[in-house]
Amino acid sequence: MLFNFELKPPLECAGLESPETRNEYVGWFYLTYSEYYIKLGDVNLFESSPQWIEKYKPEYPSIGRFEDYQYSRQLEDLFEILPTIACPMPEDLYELVETAEKCESLFNSIINIYSDSDDKQEDEKFENIRINLIYYGYLDSSYLRFKTNLKFFNVNGKIIVQYDFIDDDEGCPVWSAGKGTYSLTYKEFVYEIEDLLNRFFIAMDKQVETATRIFNKDVIKKRNLIPEYAQRKDYFYDILNKVKNNDYENQIDWQKLREDLDYFMKQILSTP
Repeated sequence: MLFNFELKPPLECAGLESPETRNEYVGWFYLTYSEYYIKLGDVNLFESSPQWIEKYKPEYPSIGRFEDYQYSRQLEDLFEILPTIACPMPEDLYELVETAEKCESLFNSIINIYSDSDDKQEDEKFENIRINLIYYGYLDSSYLRFKTNLKFFNVNGKIIVQYDFIDDDEGCPVWSAGKGTYSLTYKEFVYEIEDLLNRFFIAMDKQVETATRIFNKDVIKKRNLIPEYAQRKDYFYDILNKVKNNDYENQIDWQKLREDLDYFMKQILSTP
């Protein structure tokens, strides 16, 4: 399985384990507390390195092998970029950002000549490049203590996963994964996404059912748990169905992006 998670029992979820805070945190987000990781062959993303565990165990006694957080956060971030990933990137544009170094170099070159002015057309060109090329398929991890760089590219029927998991400020590897790439077919990727969603909501059905039995029913009603859960379920499956139906395959205007990129590249080449 590409995407892996294990939900904590409701009474072990952060914020719900204490009767003093429980009524404040009973809700969809807090019930998704989980250990999770992404498995790329022999590499596990979001797995703590032995060195980091040894170094920080005294400071963080509860530290485990895998990242633990409310899994809905990664799921939401993943499904936010799915429409982009479902739109294949042309190979010539992928070659410009196929490594972190190339991507950073391109972005810095554009930033150096981009003027934050009142030129709305230039702003639009810059945003088009930034969102649809520089940050194409970028999975946000800003909520983690140590940020990671993780992108999913859809090129020529393949998903290419590009990852770079950084060390701490003292050079200790935080994660067991370092820097690398991994690929699978787009068809396999969509299968993995659907499998993840099915497993997640089977687990969450049980999670919510347990919560309605053990927590105060008035609080559950006040916190809108059941309606929000149904809304979230509909939201994720709607995106999945659109991906499977290829509704997003033309979402990005690649020709327009080439034109916007050419606008800046001409300025870069003409700059002394």
